[in-house]
Amino acid sequence: MRWVICALLTLAVPSGARAADLSGDFDALRGAQSVGYAHYPRWSGFYVGGQIGEDFDSVDFTNLGTAELTTISGLSSVFSGIPLTNFPRLGSLSTRAPSYSAFLGYNFQFESAVLGVELNLTNTSFKGGINDVESHSYFTTANNVTYDTAFTVTTGATAKVNDYASARGRFGWAFGNFLPYGFLGVSIAQINATKFVNVNVCGEETPYDCTNPPPPSNPPPPARIGGNWTIADQATGKWYFGYTAGFGIDYAVTQNIFLRGELEYIQFTAPFNIRLNASSARLGAGLKF
Repeated sequence: MRWVICALLTLAVPSGARAADLSGDFDALRGAQSVGYAHYPRWSGFYVGGQIGEDFDSVDFTNLGTAELTTISGLSSVFSGIPLTNFPRLGSLSTRAPSYSAFLGYNFQFESAVLGVELNLTNTSFKGGINDVESHSYFTTANNVTYDTAFTVTTGATAKVNDYASARGRFGWAFGNFLPYGFLGVSIAQINATKFVNVNVCGEETPYDCTNPPPPSNPPPPARIGGNWTIADQATGKWYFGYTAGFGIDYAVTQNIFLRGELEYIQFTAPFNIRLNASSARLGAGLKF
């Protein structure tokens, strides 16, 4: 009796509905039906890639020279009352250079949300140099003689970034084949830098000066006063830490190939109170595994 009832129920169900149910069952077995969050584009897993770009660099030397001039001011009584540290010093400059990068990362995907970590290595030619010469005259007194004294400060510095790398965390949100993301991390760069500060002082008894010395006389005029002082240093091949931040967008061309556009800001620490930063615009491609 049970077999008869089952047979009658089977015949009572429309044939189209039975076919659709069977088709759906077989589709699920074949993997064509979405399960869980499989209907989202797959961004999880390891990936590698490369980029080319343009770095817009800034080198700020304005903090260089203050400590050196303070040190020199204490080396001789000729600087007594002279505002040596107020002399105008170095400024800042901007440069630009091409850059070439490689990246390696891993993504964790939670439906549309994508979290990841990424390492980047960039080769560039980021360098700048600057010099400044400033001269002022003051009347100074020594040994009861008044001198017309010229104080000349010459300051110079260079900085060069050979390579830099970054380790950063990413957060993105998938929209179809697009993955816009932001990132924040630390940077490390190899920086070569030089600096020097030179102070030259020369004074003659007034009304003369060092460019217009007094003629020979008997007795001879008082001897010139002054001297020459230099502080210089360099740093070569050392690595310095900083930070990086930015945003970008990945586009999945296929399940395993993606294109990338990215903007990154990198702030470097550097020797001698030099401040370095770069804003980089890049295009690239990658391979997901």
